[in-house]
Amino acid sequence: MAQAQNKKYVVFFDKKVQGNSFSLNNPQAFLSPRSIQRRQNQGLPLDSSDLPVIPAYMSQLGSTGAQVLYQLRWLNGAIIDCNDVQYQAVMNLPFVEGVNPLNAKAPDSPVRKKPNSGTQSLDYGQSLQQNMQLELDSMHSWGYHGEGKLIAVMDAGFKNVNNHQAFSHLFQGQKIKGVRDLVARDGEVYQDHWHGGAVLSNIAGYLPGSLIGGAYGADYYLIRSEDAGSENEIECAYWVVGLELADSIGADLVNSSLGYTTFDTPSLDYTYNSLNGQTSIASRAAGMAASKGMVVVNSAGNEGNNSSWGGWISVPADAPNILAAGAIDGSGTVVGFSGKGPTPDGRTKPDLVAMGSGAVTADVFGNTGITFNSGTSFSAPILSGLVAGFWQAHPQLPALQVINLLKNSGSNRDSPNSVLGWGIPGFIRAHILAGAKPNLSFPFEIRVFPNPVKGSDVKVSLFPGQTSEILEYQLMDIKGKLISKGELTFSDLKSEVQIPVRDVKPGTYLLNISGRKGKASKKIILN
Repeated sequence: MAQAQNKKYVVFFDKKVQGNSFSLNNPQAFLSPRSIQRRQNQGLPLDSSDLPVIPAYMSQLGSTGAQVLYQLRWLNGAIIDCNDVQYQAVMNLPFVEGVNPLNAKAPDSPVRKKPNSGTQSLDYGQSLQQNMQLELDSMHSWGYHGEGKLIAVMDAGFKNVNNHQAFSHLFQGQKIKGVRDLVARDGEVYQDHWHGGAVLSNIAGYLPGSLIGGAYGADYYLIRSEDAGSENEIECAYWVVGLELADSIGADLVNSSLGYTTFDTPSLDYTYNSLNGQTSIASRAAGMAASKGMVVVNSAGNEGNNSSWGGWISVPADAPNILAAGAIDGSGTVVGFSGKGPTPDGRTKPDLVAMGSGAVTADVFGNTGITFNSGTSFSAPILSGLVAGFWQAHPQLPALQVINLLKNSGSNRDSPNSVLGWGIPGFIRAHILAGAKPNLSFPFEIRVFPNPVKGSDVKVSLFPGQTSEILEYQLMDIKGKLISKGELTFSDLKSEVQIPVRDVKPGTYLLNISGRKGKASKKIILN
């Protein structure tokens, strides 16, 4: 009997509502009439804690051979009885957030997070790199997916968005709040250019196993302001109209993967001296957005290798008080085509960078599937996903403070330059800078970088203000095989240490770290 008790655990799951066959609209399916009436008598609304656990989770849990004793509806979990082999199988289930032993030490294994500890649990598929670079996986695990934020996306069209599976959740959840075609004025945006659909997928896409956008829980308003068949300054005017429309509908955030340098009429071309935030009407309007309470994220442009242009950023990325997004590759290196600064009046541009080389997007020429695209057009929406989730976490912040905190979270914040700007932003640091004072537990006091890793070492650092600590680490492959282990020693004078990986084959690994405060598992990619 004692041996059986030593195998009991509480298993916690990642989500409760999405994918659940039970619905709060039909409580009779899981609550008695008396229970429902009691809530009504006391004015207590139903919420997700009332829902049963997702039935498919329970089924897959049982398929590991573990005995499922009870489900824990309010805690979104279950009590199981299992042996060590079954325990490992349970830990490998993608929806398992954490496992707490009830009467015994858990077997050594890749440690998964307790609820909201910040370890990614969504199946990002090939979009994992672009999400991990900005710590969007941690943002998601802490419960921020952009819910409550309205994002206006301005582009050249949103071809097939109404049919592609990556966007089906937007229509099912009535998250598309409106569309507007400022060019053709026909009220239709789903038959136009493909570019906006690909861009949208980097913010809003939800196709587990292939692509997950940073703010797939947000609401959206789609605006066509660009005529892809020509390049005229009227499009800058359309852009201003679109921005004012975004303001009038109450948008919090505007993503614009558009940029202007030269036109079909050469006499109207911009020059480097035009990039002062004031010459173009689009730049002037963009610079006003923060004072209206909106954050504008605009691509820096793809003219970095264009010697005739000088490699500069494009309009309206030159505007002050916005986030101009440059492009990096999967290893964090700036891409040659990414538009560069500074502006002629001496301001640093771009502001921040995100993955824009080989970014995963929806293949909007079909109804499912993904493809790969390159350009600052795709780094901007990845960055927008971070903005939305961070602002969701700190809704009291004014737009300008959101911008500044994200810049100060950047990897290059101590020496911003005209190539990387303030660098690669990170949700965890920005969250702490914004005043969040969580009961810090792994991995929030620890940063693992660069991630993905390209080189001979993985760097691990403590955030400022953390106490000295000696930690143990295990590097394991995704099958649970131990690759290496050792100690990480931190002190007031040494807040960063390195783990050698020069002899480790490329692939996906789990870095398990343990110390006095607990344990954590961080997924890392070695290139």
